[in-house]
Amino acid sequence: MGTLIYGRTQEYEFDDRTLEHLRVVITSRVRKNESFFLTWTAQRHRQTVTTSLWISPAVPLVFSFSSDTRVPISREWLQQLTRSSYSSQGLVILPEPASEGCPR
Repeated sequence: MGTLIYGRTQEYEFDDRTLEHLRVVITSRVRKNESFFLTWTAQRHRQTVTTSLWISPAVPLVFSFSSDTRVPISREWLQQLTRSSYSSQGLVILPEPASEGCPR
């Protein structure tokens, strides 16, 4: 599991594959000086919890991966995530499409 560190104290865990795709999309938006929501749903203490995080270029970001092996990028998933990031809901972590045959 990798970690997205937002600001100085907020840490959120994602599997390395998801985190790598988020890194590409978030970096692209932040380079353009754009702010947006990042939203995901996870199981925590046997409850489904949805978290929305306001991503702003003014806040430091760190992407910390648990492995030094780079994961292959799914172009289709990247396009879906990027489109989502420009919607009124912001970047919603969607499941990876199965069509490319990439490992999840």
